[in-house]
Amino acid sequence: MYEGKLAVLTVSSGGQVTVSYAWGDVADNKPGIADGAGRIVGNTLKLGRLPNGADITFAMLPDGTLAATYALAGQTYRGQFARQ
Repeated sequence: MYEGKLAVLTVSSGGQVTVSYAWGDVADNKPGIADGAGRIVGNTLKLGRLPNGADITFAMLPDGTLAATYALAGQTYRGQFARQ
């Protein structure tokens, strides 16, 4: 199981966002936190590459959860985030 937390800090009228993302152990990557920016298009939030090299995309599902895709070092991880 992989743990992560996403906090959306700002959203502009053009869909630009700023976020804070925290992650747990995944592959050789140690837990950490990074601030970043991204863009919302439709129901998808695509973050710019994080300092650890990860590319992350979130899609809002009809039930209110986020389907996340986390790509790092040639590996792709998928899961769902629930609002807390």
